[in-house]
Amino acid sequence: MDGANSPPPGYDDRVKRMTVSLPDDLAEQVKRAAGGEGQVSAYVAAALADYQERVGLDEILAGWQVETPLTVEVRRRVGVELDQVGITRPPGDQQTAG
Repeated sequence: MDGANSPPPGYDDRVKRMTVSLPDDLAEQVKRAAGGEGQVSAYVAAALADYQERVGLDEILAGWQVETPLTVEVRRRVGVELDQVGITRPPGDQQTAG
């Protein structure tokens, strides 16, 4: 690859540049959470990878629930254990932890 077609520093053929439009307040929140302008890409990539992993896990768990329904007590205990290791419950799961 010649200099004119080389990817920017820190990028290679496995990393793609994207432009994303966000509301001003959200963009500022992301910049602050990321630790500054230069860290936004890594922050957003990690957040999207985490989201993708959780969505995949939610689909797996939903499939298992259809095949082998869990009792409310088992769901509650699993929720408590997930909370203890820092994995949050899916939105809408209002089971109490106690």
